[in-house]
Amino acid sequence: MRLTPTCIACTLARRAAELEQLDMDNSKKLGIYRDLLDAVNLYIGPDIEVAVLESVVFRRFKALLGGKNVYEDIVQEKISTAIARSNEIFEMIKAKSLEDKLRLALYAATLATGYDVLEVPERILMEPPSLADLALIGSSIKIGRDDSPKLIEYLNKLKEAGGSVYYLFASVVELPYDKILVRILSEDLGLSVIAVVRGSRYRDYVVAEDLEQHGVVEHVSEVIDTGIDSLTVTRDEHPHIYDQLNEASIVFIKGAEQAIYFHNNPLSSPHVALFMSPCSIVSRAFNVPIRSLNIIARNIGESQSG
Repeated sequence: MRLTPTCIACTLARRAAELEQLDMDNSKKLGIYRDLLDAVNLYIGPDIEVAVLESVVFRRFKALLGGKNVYEDIVQEKISTAIARSNEIFEMIKAKSLEDKLRLALYAATLATGYDVLEVPERILMEPPSLADLALIGSSIKIGRDDSPKLIEYLNKLKEAGGSVYYLFASVVELPYDKILVRILSEDLGLSVIAVVRGSRYRDYVVAEDLEQHGVVEHVSEVIDTGIDSLTVTRDEHPHIYDQLNEASIVFIKGAEQAIYFHNNPLSSPHVALFMSPCSIVSRAFNVPIRSLNIIARNIGESQSG
């Protein structure tokens, strides 16, 4: 499943939400939006990837704004809450058994994908997740598919054999929660964690400077910069990085948008998608309920090292 009318509508709705953040005359905003509609029309087709459409239209949006990114100030407003709440989660889980730490860290990192700094259709959580949200998993927060038991078993095997973990980050506001999981992968399991980030800012997605600012870089062995402002690593734009992912012991894929791309273009290596399902398109693609929490592992158990 690739581009659908719903995907196009979501892309345009996000651009509209971004435009509303700008302090400029509505006539100028409408002019920019008309230009974006033209950009979307060039990429409408059943074989187009959502990731490609999103990246192209966002780049056009940035160009129209003279390189300005509307997310920078918003992220600065929201990140302190995410840091405080993720710290509370870390303090709660740090004394638990390795299995429980991993499970709760996986849930926290997945919950974080349900929050968006803008009020857009795919926003599920109204605020960055807290301990209370973690306690609601399985009750008011539905679980769609939870492969964490077999994933944890696989990671424990990697602990003995060693291996490389590639982590495809998404929003900066998710980063404090990702940090918990990355710390466990590197410190408790002794795995080599390779961070994959954008070369320049795509929406509010992580770039290398964010890893340094939020203390994640000290827990990773390498940082791979994609070189461009793209939604995710794609076969066409990043063939070398895509080949590296296929050689990994395991790849962590954050968020529904990245998960959809790798659903359409599956890796041969073990990989796991962590996301909350924001819409009917994602729900149908993965056969999970809308607004549910999902930890979906593939090719797990076929290789214990890499």
